[in-house]
Amino acid sequence: MPICGTVRGPNVLVVHPSVPANTVPELVAYLKKNPGKLSFGSPGVGQSPHLTGVWFNQATGTEAIHVPFRGAGPAATELVAGNIQYMWDNLTSGISQIQGGRVRALAVSSADRNPQLPDVPAARETMPELAKFDVNTWFGIFAPAATPRPVVDSINAAMKAWHETDAVKARWREMGGVSLYGTPEQFAAFVANEVEKWGEVIRKEGLQMDLG
Repeated sequence: MPICGTVRGPNVLVVHPSVPANTVPELVAYLKKNPGKLSFGSPGVGQSPHLTGVWFNQATGTEAIHVPFRGAGPAATELVAGNIQYMWDNLTSGISQIQGGRVRALAVSSADRNPQLPDVPAARETMPELAKFDVNTWFGIFAPAATPRPVVDSINAAMKAWHETDAVKARWREMGGVSLYGTPEQFAAFVANEVEKWGEVIRKEGLQMDLG
């Protein structure tokens, strides 16, 4: 049972400096000229950066080789080294590489620009094919299905008060995150939309998730 969201934050499309693309349309054009020749990394199969890359390729009609790593750190290391050409990295883990000039940021995956990178466009701004693109890594609180409604409401109210503290607001800004607080009904609708969205991407790609 969904109780409330905590925080959401975008992934960011980053490329190695050797890639001749300064915009998303330029990267798409480069991928189409080299189908299946470029590699994109991720912290693991089925994780948000991987699925973001899959949806990006589906939406733009491009092909690239997915290279999964054991975590965002190793993937970022290989990108900086030029062993992979691009990746959708979580903003909180990728921003230091961007600010250090070791990789180039082309877009964020969220519907809107992120305050941490105000000059980097949202992917949906860049091409008509990406008009519906909206991806966030997010976290929330759930309870067993039989949890009494008064308990759900009590936890939700406590989370609302927590979200409104200056310390939490400052932490979200530091992370490049956005509050995901809402009523249980709003959070349930958000979760249902996420399930539908990613279910379609996964079915189209033919991915099989190993839950073991």
